[in-house]
Amino acid sequence: MAVAPALIPRLEVLQLYRSLLKASRTLKFTSREYYVARMRQEFRKNQNVQDPSLQSKLFKKGRFLLENDLGGLL
Repeated sequence: MAVAPALIPRLEVLQLYRSLLKASRTLKFTSREYYVARMRQEFRKNQNVQDPSLQSKLFKKGRFLLENDLGGLL
């Protein structure tokens, strides 16, 4: 039997949000204002996600964008 993934702790989500905001300072190909507005929109749109698998997928997407400097592709 497969174990369902647990919900991502709020603190980890907030840390990801802050890290993405900090990454916006170094954008080269995207307007910082657009990036921050789009990021806020995505986080707000998904703030009530309760499905652990979807939440994990969204979190991994955010980490991937951050770790690969793909902020301009948000």
